[in-house]
Amino acid sequence: MVQIKSLNSVSLAKVLGLMYLILAVIVSPFIIVMVSLEESIGFAESIFVILFFVAFYGIAGGIGGFLIGVVYNFIAKRFGGIEIEIETTESRTSS
Repeated sequence: MVQIKSLNSVSLAKVLGLMYLILAVIVSPFIIVMVSLEESIGFAESIFVILFFVAFYGIAGGIGGFLIGVVYNFIAKRFGGIEIEIETTESRTSS
């Protein structure tokens, strides 16, 4: 068993920010359909909603990732980190 003693909060923020941004881009077509069904919203407003949604998710994911890293490091320092079991395997090359 190995233990994760700390996380790089900035690195975690980058990864989660990008993951949430990609998730928002994937979900955006469904949001476009839902927004276009609303009669009082025009095309420009629909585009604004999508851009805001994607940007918000990316930023929120980054901030959330940073905070998760900070909180994890605080807790792991006092109570111990997450224990994981790692198994190494031999890489097989075909000849």
